[in-house]
Amino acid sequence: MKYFTIISFSLVLFVSLAGCAYRTKNKIASAEDNLFVKELYDKDVQIRKLDAKMDTINLEEYDKRHREQIFQLLAENKVLTPKDKIRAAWILQHTAARLCDGQLTSISPENFLMAYKLSSSALSQLEKEKDTLTIRKENVPRIIALNYDRYLLFSFGYQKFGTQFVFDEKTDHMLLAPIDTTLANDSERQKHNVESLSTLQSKYKIKPMPKQ
Repeated sequence: MKYFTIISFSLVLFVSLAGCAYRTKNKIASAEDNLFVKELYDKDVQIRKLDAKMDTINLEEYDKRHREQIFQLLAENKVLTPKDKIRAAWILQHTAARLCDGQLTSISPENFLMAYKLSSSALSQLEKEKDTLTIRKENVPRIIALNYDRYLLFSFGYQKFGTQFVFDEKTDHMLLAPIDTTLANDSERQKHNVESLSTLQSKYKIKPMPKQ
């Protein structure tokens, strides 16, 4: 096996409650990025850059520890801002895969689903804030597609958009993972910054859908 509320009784009470609600709302709106999440994300990037040069690092040793810390922060409701969620999603996406008897699976595909939910929530927040700069810079729509495709691939053997590749032992080449073409149309692919199905088909060899 390989691991790859309250009714107001007086005007005074009403004003008091309204003031409290206003401060609470402002507190949420002005939440700052969690520096520890950023630190974990930066480490994640650095480790991968180092591994690309040396190819001697056990990534899962670091990734497992980082994922556990992200789950702890999620349980404590400390992953609040869009950037927190995007960074946490990237860390959860780095969940190890394993190849057993020719079948590619994940040690925890639910992590990819959580990454999808986090990145989707981040996009919703950014759209409400009209922060188109961050949406474009972080390429959030594509991150959502990547996370959902990875969840489907490691759970059911196929993908929705067409962002994931797999190694084919028969040809010794990387192929685009199977795509269930009934799940998304080209308009949805474009919305998520993914090429059209015809473009994907012309550029890559696509592995056939798994037998049901």
